[in-house]
Amino acid sequence: MSRILLVDDDTDLAELVQTKLTAEGHSVEVRHSGEGAFEAAKQIKPELVILDIMLPKVTGYQICRRLRKDPELYRVGILILTALGEEPEMQHGLEQGADDYLAKPFRLDTLMEKIGALQSLQEAVARPNPLTTLPSTDAIKREINHRLARGVAIAACYLGVVDFKAYCAVYGKDGQEKALKFMASTLVKLTREMGIYECYIAHLGGEHFVVMLNLDDYEGYCRGLVETFDTQVKQLYSTAESNQGYIEALDKTGKKSKYPLMTLSIGVAHTQFRSYKSAKKMFEVLAQTRQKAKPDGKSSVFVDRRKTER
Repeated sequence: MSRILLVDDDTDLAELVQTKLTAEGHSVEVRHSGEGAFEAAKQIKPELVILDIMLPKVTGYQICRRLRKDPELYRVGILILTALGEEPEMQHGLEQGADDYLAKPFRLDTLMEKIGALQSLQEAVARPNPLTTLPSTDAIKREINHRLARGVAIAACYLGVVDFKAYCAVYGKDGQEKALKFMASTLVKLTREMGIYECYIAHLGGEHFVVMLNLDDYEGYCRGLVETFDTQVKQLYSTAESNQGYIEALDKTGKKSKYPLMTLSIGVAHTQFRSYKSAKKMFEVLAQTRQKAKPDGKSSVFVDRRKTER
């Protein structure tokens, strides 16, 4: 069960919600004003905040932004409540850092479903990939959303391992696991060697990874990653394969073909020229940039430098 802070100036609704949540086993603290709500969160350190938007003096939007900017609280789950019930207001709340929204009036069972979904999200975020021990797609998207809401200048690097499937066809499941562990350890080790500690590395599944960095760090990190990967990936191959620069595997038609040693296709999206409002938009651009990074015997990086607002 969760520690929950409920902030709503509708005292009757707040009492009803508190009674329901307490009956479900949650620990609930209630505030009826935006004033002091952030300070209450600092004291309580809740796992979930249910936050009415239309509060006197200090709005829910303001509280949401403060929560996301606080180093102790920025990972808290935030569910916003709005009586407006219109898409622009709901979307604006998400852009301030909320995880989800619920329009008033609402049914208590709908509220419980929202809370359950947020708890599941937080559990998924905390559950790493069992092979690489890296966080998941949900985790890094949530982290990007939080950084954007806090106004942090960031860069996201989408990494695809090219010719990974051909390698797996030759080396089997053991080779696949070895390659993925190599990739994960390379990403983590490089950040430590370069002294980059404000970063977030995630394994999206298969041969796909994303690294989020502060804006000032991404260029040096990508250079170092290309050099490190292209040099050290050879240890995954036999001496003969490494020297000749390719392996032989069956293609889709069953014909034996030559495949180069694995390289990286790296697409980068950053906030230097674009004002992103969500991880979803940033991932759309990342998918485009990674396709434009075309390795030719060595890993390749393509950086989106367009200035169109997203």
